[in-house]
Amino acid sequence: MRPPRPRALLAPLVIAATLIAGGAACAAEGTKPQYLPYVAFTPDDTAQRIALKEAYNQAVRRYNETLYDYHVTLERHDQAVERHNTSTDPAERQKAREEAAPLRARLATLRGEVSARAAAVDQAASRAAAGGVLDLPLR
Repeated sequence: MRPPRPRALLAPLVIAATLIAGGAACAAEGTKPQYLPYVAFTPDDTAQRIALKEAYNQAVRRYNETLYDYHVTLERHDQAVERHNTSTDPAERQKAREEAAPLRARLATLRGEVSARAAAVDQAASRAAAGGVLDLPLR
C-alpha cells in the first residue's frame, strides 16, 4: 500500500492561492482556468471506495463550477473596464463603470467560494486517501 500523495492533496489549495493572488493577471494574459480532474472508477472498487470517489468527484465538480463562474465574471469585468478605458463617450464610460462595480463585488465573493471549494476538495482527498483511495489524479 502506497502512502497518500501530498501533491494531490495540496493541489487544490495551491490553485486557490494562485487564483486569489493572481486571478486578474491570469485573465489579462489570456490563460485558461486549470480545472481539477475527476478520479476514475475501476471495476474492483468496493462500495466504500466508490462512495469516497463520488464524494471527491462532487467536491471537484463544485470547485470547477465555481472556478468557471469566477473566470466568466472576470472576463465580463475586464470587457467593461476595457470599454471604459477606450471610450471617449462619457455616457458609455459611465455605463461601463456601472457594469463593472457589481462584477467586482461578485469576483470578491467568488474568490472566497473558490477557496472554500478548494478546501472541500482537499478534505475529500484526505478522506479518500485515509480510506485507501490512492489513485487520485495528480495536477
